[in-house]
Amino acid sequence: MTDPYGTDATWYDLLHADYDEDLGLWLSFAGRTDLPVLEVGCGTGRVLLPLAQAGHKVVGVDPSAAMLESARSRISPVAGRVELLHGKPQEVELPADHFGFVLVANDVFLYCRDGDEQVDFLQAIARAMHFNAVLAIDVPGPVMHLDASQNGQPILIYEGPDDDGQQLLVWHVRTDDLANQVRHLHIIYEVTGHDGAVRRYHSEHHLRYPHRFELEYLLRLSGLMQLDVFGDYDLGPLTSNSERMIVTALKAHG
Repeated sequence: MTDPYGTDATWYDLLHADYDEDLGLWLSFAGRTDLPVLEVGCGTGRVLLPLAQAGHKVVGVDPSAAMLESARSRISPVAGRVELLHGKPQEVELPADHFGFVLVANDVFLYCRDGDEQVDFLQAIARAMHFNAVLAIDVPGPVMHLDASQNGQPILIYEGPDDDGQQLLVWHVRTDDLANQVRHLHIIYEVTGHDGAVRRYHSEHHLRYPHRFELEYLLRLSGLMQLDVFGDYDLGPLTSNSERMIVTALKAHG
């Protein structure tokens, strides 16, 4: 399967450099354990690096070789506390009963294409969790769920210089299928070079949106039990106006 982030990795850090509103929460969760931390979908290390800088031993897992290559270039100051694994959690060898905190941040769970993959993904995490570990999954909340009213409309999400001083436009074109809880996201990167030539690059993403109680049942099927549901990074309640849904879970016993 083609890696969509093979394209996205070039501009990922530029587009997400200022996003840190969730970091305090993940550092707080990680601070409750002396055991290693697992970040699933670690990308270029946006969260992984601060966790390691705080003194945690961190294993980062990601299916994108391009994103991991970018992460490797950033983690050299804390390389002794970080291990990077290429693949999905159900594809790599994770030590059993090992991690004290597992994080699936910022929509990573949406990349599970169907129920079978969601369960395989969660079961692999459950096996790797210590008996008293906490899992946190961060997905879109109700107000950020699927909306077919904007299907096919190009939405400009970034306009400005890239790292080389060239003009960059980034467009999202969404096709939301509410019946199947799926978003097809087409990203277009339009770069105007110093020579005036315009070059376009594309990536395609298939995202499956889970609802609250669906996710609770998936956790049960996977050997986990839901602990809490929150609607923001301050751990406020989930409401109809919540932009995020943060679900925490424990390993089920007996």
